[in-house]
Amino acid sequence: MQTLKPAIEMKNIQQSFHLDTGRKIKVLDDVNMTVHQGEVLVLLGPSGSGKSTCLRILTGLLKPSHGKVFLDGKPLHQSNPDTALVFQSFALLPWKNVAANVATGIKPLGLTKEEVSSRVKKAIDLVGLEGFEEAYPKEHTGGMKQRVGIARALVMERPILCLDEPFSALDVLTAETLRKEVLNLWLSKKTAIKAIVLVTHNITEAVSMGSRILVVGSGKVRFSIRNDLNYPRDEKSSAFKNLVDNMHDLLTETIIPDTADWIPPALASNTIESLPHVSITEVDGFLEVIGQEDGKRADAFLLAKKLMKDSVQVLILAKAAELLDLVDTPKNQVVLTDLGKAFVSSDVNEKKKIVHRQMKQLRLTQLIHEKLLSVPDQTLPRSEVIQDLSDWLPNENPERVLDTLLQWGRYGELFGYNADTMQVYIDNETPST
Repeated sequence: MQTLKPAIEMKNIQQSFHLDTGRKIKVLDDVNMTVHQGEVLVLLGPSGSGKSTCLRILTGLLKPSHGKVFLDGKPLHQSNPDTALVFQSFALLPWKNVAANVATGIKPLGLTKEEVSSRVKKAIDLVGLEGFEEAYPKEHTGGMKQRVGIARALVMERPILCLDEPFSALDVLTAETLRKEVLNLWLSKKTAIKAIVLVTHNITEAVSMGSRILVVGSGKVRFSIRNDLNYPRDEKSSAFKNLVDNMHDLLTETIIPDTADWIPPALASNTIESLPHVSITEVDGFLEVIGQEDGKRADAFLLAKKLMKDSVQVLILAKAAELLDLVDTPKNQVVLTDLGKAFVSSDVNEKKKIVHRQMKQLRLTQLIHEKLLSVPDQTLPRSEVIQDLSDWLPNENPERVLDTLLQWGRYGELFGYNADTMQVYIDNETPST
């Protein structure tokens, strides 16, 4: 096997962010990663796993809290001159036309007017936007806007193209077309690109494009998989489907581990498990669909297709339901428990009672409840609860955890929240009968 030359190396990278409360969230924990020339490296994982933070560190847009980035063996102390970045959000300037948007990044390079014009024309031709040079962003479809974003990166003529979920805001057919076009540009060797780094949460996209796939979860690289399938890849082939299935297993293991390392809070009094950022109404609809399946069970990834949701989001919904003991998740299966079956067959008031009982078993709920009981009026400022959540879950976003906790708690009639006074309080009413 050919040995690929390292282009960028990230060694012992840790990254923490300071919150308004003064607390720190650790986003990356001892990440070691190498981008080689001649490869498409994919960072695959759910939102909040740290993959986009990795991308910003290797481009030099973000300085790590600890560890170093090396470019061609030398420490990187500024923005990475070998990288160009394509964003998910297009990030076009609405007052500039296509040609001007593409030229934006190379204006500071000191090129002559003729050199700028030549580079812009070549990049526009490469992404198929000939004839649209004078069009403005408001005239573009999503696919055309992202073509402009890709051209803006290509015009830089940098050896490493970084793509931060560039297709996730597009419809399915447009995303598939652009994926193929980016791969064709890479394979044609008509550009300066020597390596691609792609951030995604889409398994099929990762297998279609990646020559090496890193599964990222909770700030760590959990798995590294080589993908030696020949380009262009046939998504209907057995080899492709087998690799997708293997990736399903690894992503499931990352999000909802089927190991002794992960213990539901209801079974471990000292464990403080954060809440997946989904609403109870979403979980309810998710369970209703499983309840309609034969045997009250479903494959998580087939379910994602049926629900027209991303597979990662389905796994997160499954994790939320598992926290409440409404499903079991052996491998890729999501199976209703007896309590889950009762939940599905219940009316809304009985569902509220079930959520009430199950939430009371979660250690996080217990801690908040105890803290509220410790004050005379059983009421706490939002800011104080956020501070407590920062202490209990230092690697989580406390604002998001609290918002999820309040949504679940309101449904289960455990907690209330006054948005005017920004006060959290105990709901002393029992769920309606």
